[in-house]
Amino acid sequence: MKVGLIRCEIVADFCPASSCLSSMKNKTGAFEGVDEEVELVGIMTCGGCPGKKVASKVRSLIAKGADTIVLSSCISKGYPVGKAFPCPTAEEIKKAVTATAKKCGNAKGVEVRIVDWTH
Repeated sequence: MKVGLIRCEIVADFCPASSCLSSMKNKTGAFEGVDEEVELVGIMTCGGCPGKKVASKVRSLIAKGADTIVLSSCISKGYPVGKAFPCPTAEEIKKAVTATAKKCGNAKGVEVRIVDWTH
């Protein structure tokens, strides 16, 4: 599994992604049960509210070899996880990520997986 991680731009200012990276390394959270090696291809932000650059970020990560695009938990669950509100445009971001990944994957002849949380 070659992962491209998309995180919230606002949260990226104060969160070093430690929990996201730990969940990948230790195969916990969304990575529990993943049998294959998890390789991080890159980490990018959504591009700022309301996720206005997320499609170009997904294209870049797939071009670098990502076969799985993962939305960090700060987008889907909020930050700190479970104690704040999730991104108000999380669903729109997920739709854009899914559509872009499908288009890019089809062009490369591969299916790009989407995971909408990390830990």
